[in-house]
Amino acid sequence: MIKLGIDFDNTLITYDFLFKKAALEKSLIPINFPESKSLIRNYLREKGQEKLFTILQGEVYGSRIFEASQSEGMYDSLSKAKKNGIELFIISHKTKTPYEGPKYNLHNAASSWLEKNLFFEKSGINIPRKNVYFEVTKTKKIKRIESLGCTHFIDDLPEILDMINPKIKKILYNPKLNYLKKNDYINMKNWSELLKIID
Repeated sequence: MIKLGIDFDNTLITYDFLFKKAALEKSLIPINFPESKSLIRNYLREKGQEKLFTILQGEVYGSRIFEASQSEGMYDSLSKAKKNGIELFIISHKTKTPYEGPKYNLHNAASSWLEKNLFFEKSGINIPRKNVYFEVTKTKKIKRIESLGCTHFIDDLPEILDMINPKIKKILYNPKLNYLKKNDYINMKNWSELLKIID
């Protein structure tokens, strides 16, 4: 049986538009800056303002998460996978509260987003709540992926896939082709490719 593990941030949900919107509201970036979380982070780091990015990220992942979008094509692909008998797990590395700024409960915010987007409803994707895990360290995330017996795992970060047991099929969600293709990953540019990849 296929057991598909999926990362949360920047995999199921996309924040690029929201990061730009929130950064502009705080006058942290020029108005013509690209919609990109990573470019905004790098820009602020280069200016010695990484703390401001950390506060911004806490806000986006916390109090403003409902302004973020589903990754394009994700919902339909996961709904079809579930109907095809594939067991789905959401396994995310996420601290309970941000490192800087207001202490939003990031686990509750993410769970509420999943609920609002009908991940737990029979009429939606129908993932059991017990199949959702927010782990506070990367190491715990990797251990969870392996202990659940995931046969496949999707993440947007190569560094996470590098840590996973090579017996697990690694899928890099790479919509902007930011990362070079590596032999031990399957590159997934669009969620519509999922069912062919895991077939």
